[in-house]
This record gives sequence, C-alpha cells and structure tokens, in this order.
Amino acid sequence: MKKLTMAKILTALLLTATLTAGCVGNYAKQETTTAPAPATTQAPATTQAPATTPAQPAGETTKAPESTAATLPDLKGTSLEVWYAVSGTSGELFSQMSDSFAKQTGATLNLSYSGGSGDTATKVSAALLTNTQPDVALMYAGPLYTGGQGDYSINELLDKGEGVDKNDIFPGMLSYCTYMGDGVCAVPFGISTQVMYYNKDILKAAGVDMTNPPKTWAEFYTVLGTVMEKGNINNTADFTAFDTNDEAWLFKSMLMQNGCEIVENESGHIKAIFNNEQAVQVADYWHSLVEAGYMAAGEHNNAENKFLSGNLAFVAASSNRITRWNGTTSFELGAIEMPYFTQPSLALGGNVIVILTRDPAKVAAAWQYISYLTNVENNTAFALGTGYLPIHKSALEQEAVKKAIAENEMYGVAFKQLDYTWAYTHFEQMGTMDVQIKSMLTKLEKGRGGSQDLLNKAVETLQKEIDDN
Repeated sequence: MKKLTMAKILTALLLTATLTAGCVGNYAKQETTTAPAPATTQAPATTQAPATTPAQPAGETTKAPESTAATLPDLKGTSLEVWYAVSGTSGELFSQMSDSFAKQTGATLNLSYSGGSGDTATKVSAALLTNTQPDVALMYAGPLYTGGQGDYSINELLDKGEGVDKNDIFPGMLSYCTYMGDGVCAVPFGISTQVMYYNKDILKAAGVDMTNPPKTWAEFYTVLGTVMEKGNINNTADFTAFDTNDEAWLFKSMLMQNGCEIVENESGHIKAIFNNEQAVQVADYWHSLVEAGYMAAGEHNNAENKFLSGNLAFVAASSNRITRWNGTTSFELGAIEMPYFTQPSLALGGNVIVILTRDPAKVAAAWQYISYLTNVENNTAFALGTGYLPIHKSALEQEAVKKAIAENEMYGVAFKQLDYTWAYTHFEQMGTMDVQIKSMLTKLEKGRGGSQDLLNKAVETLQKEIDDN
C-alpha cells in the first residue's frame, strides 16, 4: 500500500471536508486544561467552550460526567496538544470531558478548536509538513492522515484490549475508522447517520397517520403526494414535501439500499461502480421526486432553513440535529427511520479521533485520553448531549439511553438505525467522489441528462483521477 503525500492528503481532505454534514463555526480558540496547580502556583483558567446556539431547550445545560469507570494513571508532567473540529454543544462537552480527564490524571491538555472540517484539514496537513502537528485530533476523515501514512498503531493498541473494548464497538463504526480496508487507524467519536425528520403539524393537516410511517421509498412517495396536496399550511409558493441538506450522503445510502456498492477495493486499487442497473433505478427515483414537484431542484443548501421555517414537510439530515432542534422549532418535530429500497442501509458520517504523534510516551498518554473519552459512560453521555450516536453496542443497555428513548422518540429512531449502518472504504479520492455525485445530482434535477449517462460520466471522472494517481 503506497503512502499518501501531504499534498495529496490536503487535496483529498479539502474536497471531502467541504461536503461534511453537521460542522458549524469557523473560529479558533486556544485552551489549556490541566490538573489543579500547587497552592504556591496560580492555577490556569478553566476550559471555556465556544459560544454557540445551545442544542438543549433554553435554560438547560449539558455537563460531562465525572467518570469513575476505571482508575486513571498519574500523568503529571505530560502535555498533549489536542485539536478538535466540533463546536456548539459538541465542542462544549468535548472540552468538559477533557477537563475532567486532566483533573483526574494531572495531564496538561492544550485544546484548540481547529475550525470546521475544511479548516482542520488545511491546518493539520500544513502542520504535518512542518512537523508541528497536534498529538491528538478529533476530526473528519482522520484515517487519511494515519492509515494513509502507513500508521496503524491504533489497531495495535485496540488489539491489546487495554482501555477500549474493540468487540463492543459497532462493526460499521470500526469500518469507518479504516483506510483502504487495511486495518483500524482511528477511534470513532461523534458518529452520525441521517434521520428523516418531519413537521408533525404539516402531516397532521395533510391527514397522514405517522403511527405507521412509510418504510420504503415507494410508500414515502405516496405520502409526499398527499402532503403536497393538503399540507401547505402556510400557503407559501415555495412549499415542497421533501429535501435533504446533504444529497451525496443520502444518495450513497440509497445506492446500498438497492444493492449497489459505491466502490470496490481490488487488491489496493479502488474501482468506482455506482453506475449499474441498481444505481440507475435510484437516480430515476431521485429525478421523479423533482419531476413531480415533491423536491426542489438544486436547493439542498437551503433545505435546513426551509424546514425550520415550516415550508418543508420532511428533511433528511444528520442525527446531531436531534439535540440542536429539539425544543427550538415553532412546530412539533418528529422523526422516522430512513425509507429504503430493498433493504435498510445507512452510510455513517462524522468524526474520529486520531493519534498524530510518534513519541512513544505521548502515544501512551494519548491512548489513555482516548480510552477515557470513549468509555461507555462518557461516550454515551456525549451521544445523548449532542445527537451523535453511541459507539458501543452495550450503551443501548444503559439506563440513561433507555430513559432518553422513552422521553424523546427521535433518539429511538437514531439508535435503532445503528443495526444497519455501514462505512465505505476510506480512500484518497473520496472527496472527489462526493463532488461528482453532487454534480451529477444537480444536473439530473435540472434535466441536463439522463440517469445512465450522468452516472457514467461521474464514474469515469472519478476513475480517471484514481487511475492517474
């Protein structure tokens, strides 16, 4: 397996990062989290999370747990540089958990919010070129930085069974942490799927009974027709029944639902294959949504705002919207599992944690830190506080999870979908793949070509870049 150059990594990640769902904010913040200083020394300031719109209803706050799941080592004198690409409530909880780890171990964690996915890709790539990279990073597409450079040390740490129970992690999430299928080179954290959210007021007005929601895309299509006929309660000209704020992410899930793999890994060489008969069927369905007026053409960037303003009945968006939207909408919010073609299937998204230092002492400390962040108690608390998904199968047996599901049906929907999540292979040109899928869908929606021809062109363009590199 050839290693990626930093220039290739930067190009690949910049393309991929611009398409990542759920990333907000573009500001940097430097924080230092450390153990309490001796009485003779002034203690540093406590961690402050970035200011943002709260994900919980007004007046509520989310706090990280003071985990006592295991005895933590004495790490006084150890310092780790940590960059993280999550903000809002996610960034706040991540900072609080880091603060708790520092207090319990004596370690010093120099935390820096590195911006959204694109900013973090740029910063980490540039830092690697000058050997000034952080020791640990919470970021999107992390395997390109570790496995892409032949670093599978995390796989070795996981196999030792110390700190993180590899067997308790959902298999799809482990796959999300691999590079070219060669081994695990990251740890999942802040993972999400898309959820089908809906405006209960609109569906009620349309007379649609969602106690028995549509399961297939064919059934969903019928519901959309009813919604368009009877559900425009605001009487607006731009009302539509369905949209998504990340069309490439949804389309990839739909392909797998119809039995179409996106790419194949042939002995270390990626082959794009999303232009077969099954893919054409998915593209034809997509086009039919626009042709019937159920989905607007080329307006996915505005889908979230349109939904929140009450002019859209259904929107497919990241599960992290559960906490961001819960209690903040002017209408009653609901969610159902994503419809499917022949089988339920959803592509994973979100962030992973990677170790970028090669210093053995810092690697050991970083692993203790990652083990703390991802233990069942802490990761479950992070999931419930952010709308991301727990990485542990055993988390679903936690009382906190059962309580959350009982109190909020949307958690139940998101967690149930974990049974059929998957991750396609991380490879160098995956950003280009999403660019081509988005471009293909835009042309399809605007009638600039047929499904087969547009899919063929997207596959050919992606394959050429793969073959040329």
